Amino acid sequence: MCIIMQITIVIVSIITLIVTFIAYLLPKKLSAGLLLITGSSLIVYLLMSHDFIDAWTPISMMLVTFFSFSSVFDRDKRSKRQQLKQKIAAVNYEIVELNREAKRIIMDIILTGVIGGISLLCLLFVPDSYLTIKYLLVLYLLMMMPQFLNRLADYFFTTVYMLPEQQVIFIISLFEARELPMDELSSIRKESEPDVLRLHPGFTFLAEQKDYTFAFSTVLRLSFPGETICLTPTDSERWFEHWQNFMKRDQAKIEKPILPIWHISNIKRLLWKGYFAIAVKGIAAYTGLLIILTWLHAPWYAIIIVVFLWWLFNMYIADRMLINASDAKKVTAGEIYDIAQEIFLKAGIIGTRLYVIDSSVYNGLATGMHIGKGTIMLTTATTKLSKRKVEAILAHEAIHIKKRDVMINQIGRMAMMAVLGLGIYLFFDELKFLTDHLILFIVIIYIIMLSFPISLSVIAQWTEIRADYLGAKLLGEGSMQMADGLKELALAQDKATEQGLKYSTLDEKSLHRSTVERGNWFVRFLEFQFFPHPPLYWRIQQLRKEQDWSRTKKSWLAARFKESLPDFLRYKSNGL
Repeated sequence: MCIIMQITIVIVSIITLIVTFIAYLLPKKLSAGLLLITGSSLIVYLLMSHDFIDAWTPISMMLVTFFSFSSVFDRDKRSKRQQLKQKIAAVNYEIVELNREAKRIIMDIILTGVIGGISLLCLLFVPDSYLTIKYLLVLYLLMMMPQFLNRLADYFFTTVYMLPEQQVIFIISLFEARELPMDELSSIRKESEPDVLRLHPGFTFLAEQKDYTFAFSTVLRLSFPGETICLTPTDSERWFEHWQNFMKRDQAKIEKPILPIWHISNIKRLLWKGYFAIAVKGIAAYTGLLIILTWLHAPWYAIIIVVFLWWLFNMYIADRMLINASDAKKVTAGEIYDIAQEIFLKAGIIGTRLYVIDSSVYNGLATGMHIGKGTIMLTTATTKLSKRKVEAILAHEAIHIKKRDVMINQIGRMAMMAVLGLGIYLFFDELKFLTDHLILFIVIIYIIMLSFPISLSVIAQWTEIRADYLGAKLLGEGSMQMADGLKELALAQDKATEQGLKYSTLDEKSLHRSTVERGNWFVRFLEFQFFPHPPLYWRIQQLRKEQDWSRTKKSWLAARFKESLPDFLRYKSNGL
């Protein structure tokens, strides 16, 4: 990537950021006009001043910058903020004073700087021949920036109001606001100080929490459906006692001691979480390795071997990395443990470990390279579902362990990359020749780009429907119980997601479609062709048919084609 192109990308990204912010301040119609005119003008300029292929890099960066920062410059959030400010002016309230210490935000700046700095160094030193890696690094940095901007805005501008008559908390910041009804408070917990490694978004996994901790003082963690709020009130004891009175049942927890970040146990957590941030959330670990190998002038076959061994190493430590990244706790006793052990015994994976992640997200996952290193992780929200539904979720994940699906998906990913790389190597001259036939070249490049996620989707979806089918065999009520388990999990997450949106948006945005309902043809096309899981409506429907495995596979293959078609074509086809 030449220096002129790099400068162009920076300028285009800055212009896009400025225009996105101005549009955020303008009325809706003027905003739409500004975005349309500016975006169209930039695209036309780039296409006229650069080759067609070269122009798409800054154009794609323009789009990524716009969509990344739209999460901060959100008109619905601004409307919610204005509405709450108007309400505040007309009611009685008490400000919940928050402790603020410069060292707290400095710690966040340092952690963000380390994570982003590694990616930035890789971006600066990776050879120009690794253009795709450069592109992905820029994308990662662009996606980090809005989170950091929001965090800075929260630190300097957040005010928390308690409305005693309405029994509600208002949290108003620069770019967003939250309205939290106290009758929906599900639990409250005190912690001795912020657990920085758990709160920083760069180190989190399966977590829905909003960090309003602005000092290294006592933290109150307030859990609402779909979201956890972390605060550092000046008078934490008073507010802890006051807010716990709003809960219908006793879910207040004693103070949890949090060790300082420089403690030896936190240094270990930092290493694991840091590696997770650069190897899983970003690609700096692999990029750094490529830079070192290139600097050492390693031959191409040595680079392939080392990268392959690095991949094997990451597969080997995947379970420990996710456990540490999510701060999951091992379950060794209790009802959930007993349910899991019964499922594991039926599946023949007795050595599988069970962990619980403290999270309001409804989810479960299996990890580990083979049965002996298998780990199943559930969120605390998931464990609160009915016993019958938890059994279904555990049975599904148990089959993933038994059939080594984590390894199968990773091998599929590496195989696809190897085929893609080999194809480019073998047909490099032909691809180079096609550059003189621009349209054909672009079509082939897009076909290659789309074939990768589609192929991975085929492998992943096959393992998912197999886990549904075989997991049902482990359950007392078979396929019907598995279908009910998937449905309850999805509906619970839909409800939590809508609840979280209701707290922070003006019009209580709806998901418009439940994940267990059949969507329009384009949504179905994306779900069947690109997503790792087949759509839930189809999985539930298929389980309730109680077909054998052969028919289940055929139904899935047929659905990938038929369900991806517009409805009028499906009806016409059925009529024939």
